[in-house]
Amino acid sequence: MSRLKLVAVDMDGTFLNDHGKYDTEAFREVHQLMDKKNIQFVVASGNQYYQLKSFFEDYPETIFVSENGAMIADNNKEYWSASFNREDYLKVIEITSQIPDLDMVSCGKTSAYVLSNVSDAWFKQVNNYYTHLQRIDKFENVDDEILKFASNCPDNATDGLVQELTDKLKGIGTPVSGGNGSIDIIQPGMNKAAGLSKLGKELDIKPEEMCAFGDGGNDIEMLQYVGDGVAMANAPQLVKNIADNGTGSNNEQGVISYLKNILENEG
Repeated sequence: MSRLKLVAVDMDGTFLNDHGKYDTEAFREVHQLMDKKNIQFVVASGNQYYQLKSFFEDYPETIFVSENGAMIADNNKEYWSASFNREDYLKVIEITSQIPDLDMVSCGKTSAYVLSNVSDAWFKQVNNYYTHLQRIDKFENVDDEILKFASNCPDNATDGLVQELTDKLKGIGTPVSGGNGSIDIIQPGMNKAAGLSKLGKELDIKPEEMCAFGDGGNDIEMLQYVGDGVAMANAPQLVKNIADNGTGSNNEQGVISYLKNILENEG
């Protein structure tokens, strides 16, 4: 691999343990090593920009490839974003509303939106990932730039629903599984790799100068795109098969230990 200039991490199931935390002291040490070597730290996640930012208040130079690549920003600047056109947005709403197993979240640039009739328990769960979240009467009434959709479904229905949505949304949206009964519907051609490609052009960093970590189906393109794609030990076999390397699980702080090892041993 070429000299490392950018590190991108997925969050849930990758950088964060199962309790939604990471080892702050160990990361501080690794981040200092990245700073010394002028390596850009990037968070690449399906989650909302505002939620991601809350984890890294001590690292204001972090760049966030949020909403599965649909919005790229740091504390001071939006690098790029792309939203559904109105016609496609309404088609996604129409099709998903006919599938009873799906609880939908419409993810906008300003806020995320759920229907007003959702349970308080589910609203609270969604609020963990979308700190800017509103209840609305109808998705059709949303006045925002919609970057993607998130949805929740029974774990055992995930694969079947991804296939059903793939067929029904052809050319309109692309369903990807984030694991644990979650399905994102993203704009066709939009994924974390596309986001890193846009960011790489902006920062003059080539794919082979990037390292990325992931554990889910929505990380596959990113792991294939970068010079060193690293799968977590807790990732499904499909993800491990396409990765260049592997590391310990998210509960073992696999990202931090892998980075510590390569940064301390890099010339």
